[in-house]
Amino acid sequence: MAGTAQITGASNGNAPQSAGNDGSILCVSTNSPKPTFRYTAIDITPVATATDVLVLKGSATKIVRVTRASILGSATSAAIYDLYLTKRTTANTGGTSTAPTATPSDTLDGAATATLALYTANPSALGTGTLLEGSKVYLPAGSTPAGAATVREFEFGTRNEKAPVLRGVAESIAFNFAGQAVPAGASLYLMIEWTEDTI
Repeated sequence: MAGTAQITGASNGNAPQSAGNDGSILCVSTNSPKPTFRYTAIDITPVATATDVLVLKGSATKIVRVTRASILGSATSAAIYDLYLTKRTTANTGGTSTAPTATPSDTLDGAATATLALYTANPSALGTGTLLEGSKVYLPAGSTPAGAATVREFEFGTRNEKAPVLRGVAESIAFNFAGQAVPAGASLYLMIEWTEDTI
Protein backbone atom coordinates (compact mmCIF):
# COMPACT_ATOMS: atom_id res chain seq x y z
CA MET A 1 0.00 0.00 0.00
CA ALA A 2 1.33 3.44 -0.89
CA GLY A 3 2.60 5.47 2.01
CA THR A 4 3.28 2.44 4.20
CA ALA A 5 6.69 1.06 5.11
CA GLN A 6 6.90 -2.45 6.50
CA ILE A 7 9.88 -3.74 8.46
CA THR A 8 9.45 -7.48 8.37
CA GLY A 9 12.52 -8.68 10.25
CA ALA A 10 13.15 -8.48 13.96
CA SER A 11 16.44 -6.94 15.06
CA ASN A 12 18.21 -7.44 18.39
CA GLY A 13 15.21 -9.32 19.74
CA ASN A 14 12.78 -6.49 19.06
CA ALA A 15 9.33 -7.08 17.61
CA PRO A 16 8.80 -6.41 13.87
CA GLN A 17 7.83 -2.82 13.20
CA SER A 18 5.36 -1.21 10.83
CA ALA A 19 4.71 2.42 10.16
CA GLY A 20 2.47 4.28 7.83
CA ASN A 21 -0.69 6.26 7.37
CA ASP A 22 -2.96 3.23 7.39
CA GLY A 23 -3.41 3.08 11.16
CA SER A 24 -0.74 0.42 11.64
CA ILE A 25 1.02 0.27 14.99
CA LEU A 26 4.67 1.15 15.32
CA CYS A 27 6.41 -1.25 17.70
CA VAL A 28 9.42 0.29 19.38
CA SER A 29 11.76 -1.27 21.91
CA THR A 30 12.23 0.93 24.98
CA ASN A 31 15.06 -1.21 26.31
CA SER A 32 17.78 1.28 27.25
CA PRO A 33 21.48 0.71 26.53
CA LYS A 34 22.42 2.82 29.57
CA PRO A 35 24.21 1.01 32.39
CA THR A 36 21.42 0.27 34.88
CA PHE A 37 21.71 -0.90 38.48
CA ARG A 38 19.28 -2.05 41.15
CA TYR A 39 19.43 -2.84 44.83
CA THR A 40 16.78 -4.36 47.10
CA ALA A 41 17.12 -4.38 50.88
CA ILE A 42 15.05 -7.27 52.21
CA ASP A 43 13.51 -7.99 55.63
CA ILE A 44 14.67 -4.65 57.02
CA THR A 45 13.50 -3.60 60.48
CA PRO A 46 14.41 0.08 60.87
CA VAL A 47 15.95 1.26 64.11
CA ALA A 48 13.60 2.91 66.59
CA THR A 49 12.68 6.42 65.44
CA ALA A 50 14.49 5.83 62.14
CA THR A 51 15.50 8.72 59.90
CA ASP A 52 17.49 7.76 56.77
CA VAL A 53 17.54 3.99 56.32
CA LEU A 54 18.67 3.37 52.73
CA VAL A 55 20.66 6.02 50.85
CA LEU A 56 21.88 6.06 47.25
CA LYS A 57 24.88 8.36 46.98
CA GLY A 58 26.09 9.93 43.73
CA SER A 59 29.26 9.22 41.81
CA ALA A 60 32.51 11.10 41.36
CA THR A 61 32.79 9.95 37.75
CA LYS A 62 29.25 9.43 36.42
CA ILE A 63 25.92 11.23 36.29
CA VAL A 64 23.38 9.17 38.23
CA ARG A 65 19.68 9.23 37.28
CA VAL A 66 17.20 7.60 39.64
CA THR A 67 14.52 5.78 37.65
CA ARG A 68 12.54 3.83 40.23
CA ALA A 69 12.07 3.30 43.95
CA SER A 70 9.63 1.14 45.88
CA ILE A 71 8.66 -0.08 49.33
CA LEU A 72 6.50 -2.88 50.69
CA GLY A 73 6.41 -4.86 53.89
CA SER A 74 4.45 -6.21 56.81
CA ALA A 75 4.12 -5.73 60.57
CA THR A 76 2.86 -7.78 63.51
CA SER A 77 -0.47 -5.98 63.24
CA ALA A 78 -1.64 -4.00 60.22
CA ALA A 79 -0.15 -0.51 60.30
CA ILE A 80 0.41 2.66 58.31
CA TYR A 81 4.02 3.85 58.02
CA ASP A 82 5.01 7.13 56.38
CA LEU A 83 7.83 7.13 53.82
CA TYR A 84 9.67 10.22 52.61
CA LEU A 85 11.99 10.06 49.60
CA THR A 86 14.42 12.88 50.23
CA LYS A 87 16.95 14.36 47.83
CA ARG A 88 20.02 15.56 49.71
CA THR A 89 22.60 17.99 48.40
CA THR A 90 25.07 17.51 51.25
CA ALA A 91 26.15 14.22 52.80
CA ASN A 92 24.98 12.69 56.08
CA THR A 93 27.52 12.34 58.86
CA GLY A 94 27.89 9.77 61.61
CA GLY A 95 25.67 6.80 62.24
CA THR A 96 26.42 3.18 61.45
CA SER A 97 25.87 1.75 57.99
CA THR A 98 26.88 -1.01 55.63
CA ALA A 99 27.71 -0.55 51.95
CA PRO A 100 25.62 -3.08 49.96
CA THR A 101 26.52 -4.05 46.41
CA ALA A 102 24.12 -3.19 43.59
CA THR A 103 23.19 -5.62 40.83
CA PRO A 104 23.87 -4.51 37.23
CA SER A 105 21.25 -5.32 34.60
CA ASP A 106 24.15 -6.27 32.30
CA THR A 107 27.35 -7.73 33.72
CA LEU A 108 29.31 -6.13 30.87
CA ASP A 109 28.50 -2.72 32.35
CA GLY A 110 30.74 -3.50 35.31
CA ALA A 111 30.19 -2.33 38.87
CA ALA A 112 28.16 0.71 39.87
CA THR A 113 30.09 3.85 40.72
CA ALA A 114 27.23 5.25 42.80
CA THR A 115 27.32 3.81 46.33
CA LEU A 116 24.72 2.68 48.85
CA ALA A 117 24.45 3.10 52.62
CA LEU A 118 22.10 0.89 54.65
CA TYR A 119 21.90 2.35 58.15
CA THR A 120 21.71 0.23 61.27
CA ALA A 121 22.03 3.34 63.49
CA ASN A 122 20.71 6.76 62.54
CA PRO A 123 23.10 9.35 61.08
CA SER A 124 24.12 11.80 63.78
CA ALA A 125 23.44 14.65 61.33
CA LEU A 126 21.38 14.56 58.14
CA GLY A 127 22.55 16.34 55.03
CA THR A 128 20.63 19.28 53.63
CA GLY A 129 17.65 17.96 51.72
CA THR A 130 14.19 18.55 50.33
CA LEU A 131 11.23 16.22 49.92
CA LEU A 132 11.06 14.47 46.56
CA GLU A 133 8.11 12.12 47.25
CA GLY A 134 6.05 11.13 50.27
CA SER A 135 3.56 8.35 50.86
CA LYS A 136 1.63 6.48 53.49
CA VAL A 137 2.56 2.81 53.19
CA TYR A 138 0.15 0.09 54.28
CA LEU A 139 1.85 -2.76 56.13
CA PRO A 140 -0.46 -5.76 56.44
CA ALA A 141 -0.29 -8.14 59.40
CA GLY A 142 2.55 -10.62 59.03
CA SER A 143 0.10 -13.51 59.10
CA THR A 144 -1.63 -12.14 55.99
CA PRO A 145 -0.68 -13.95 52.76
CA ALA A 146 2.29 -12.26 51.11
CA GLY A 147 0.25 -11.41 48.03
CA ALA A 148 -1.80 -8.98 50.13
CA ALA A 149 1.16 -6.66 50.68
CA THR A 150 0.87 -3.41 48.76
CA VAL A 151 3.84 -2.15 46.76
CA ARG A 152 4.25 1.63 46.78
CA GLU A 153 6.31 2.41 43.70
CA PHE A 154 7.72 5.67 42.37
CA GLU A 155 8.78 5.85 38.71
CA PHE A 156 10.77 8.74 37.28
CA GLY A 157 11.51 9.80 33.71
CA THR A 158 8.54 7.93 32.22
CA ARG A 159 6.43 10.95 31.24
CA ASN A 160 9.05 12.89 29.27
CA GLU A 161 10.19 14.59 32.48
CA LYS A 162 13.73 14.61 33.85
CA ALA A 163 14.42 11.87 36.37
CA PRO A 164 16.13 12.97 39.62
CA VAL A 165 19.84 13.50 38.96
CA LEU A 166 22.70 13.03 41.42
CA ARG A 167 25.82 15.00 40.56
CA GLY A 168 28.85 14.20 42.67
CA VAL A 169 29.24 12.17 45.84
CA ALA A 170 27.60 14.75 48.12
CA GLU A 171 24.17 14.35 46.50
CA SER A 172 21.91 11.45 47.42
CA ILE A 173 18.40 10.02 47.50
CA ALA A 174 17.29 8.69 50.90
CA PHE A 175 14.47 6.49 52.13
CA ASN A 176 13.62 8.55 55.21
CA PHE A 177 11.10 7.80 57.98
CA ALA A 178 11.31 11.14 59.82
CA GLY A 179 11.89 9.69 63.27
CA GLN A 180 8.43 8.15 63.59
CA ALA A 181 7.86 5.08 65.76
CA VAL A 182 8.50 1.83 63.89
CA PRO A 183 5.44 -0.45 63.82
CA ALA A 184 6.00 -3.57 65.91
CA GLY A 185 7.40 -6.42 63.86
CA ALA A 186 7.99 -4.24 60.80
CA SER A 187 9.74 -6.04 57.96
CA LEU A 188 10.41 -3.89 54.89
CA TYR A 189 11.62 -4.37 51.33
CA LEU A 190 13.24 -1.23 49.90
CA MET A 191 14.25 -1.10 46.22
CA ILE A 192 16.03 1.57 44.21
CA GLU A 193 17.08 1.59 40.53
CA TRP A 194 19.29 4.02 38.64
CA THR A 195 21.31 4.57 35.49
CA GLU A 196 24.82 5.96 35.11
CA ASP A 197 26.07 8.20 32.28
CA THR A 198 29.57 9.41 31.54
CA ILE A 199 30.05 13.03 32.61
